[in-house]
Amino acid sequence: RCQQEAPVIEKEIWQKFKDKGLKVFAIGVKENAEEASTWSSQHQLTYPVLTDPEGEIYKIYGNGLVPYHVIIDRRFGIIHSQEDFQKELLIGAIRDALREP
Repeated sequence: RCQQEAPVIEKEIWQKFKDKGLKVFAIGVKENAEEASTWSSQHQLTYPVLTDPEGEIYKIYGNGLVPYHVIIDRRFGIIHSQEDFQKELLIGAIRDALREP
């Protein structure tokens, strides 16, 4: 996980869009619960950090690089995925997903 990215996601994405229906989850790939909890606390995250100790979730959505972002719409379809953190691109995809009826 990118250390600089977590605070941006917390403050500029999660806090901005959570009341509009956005759900954010971080996934600690190949981490145990204690490691994920420590990382979450260090970055003062208020969204859930899940664990994926064997990397099974990541194998479904990721491409081998971390961090990796996936936006899933209200119908559970993947509408955006990216391996790097491009904040404006991510926010645009979130806005599109939240606009859907």
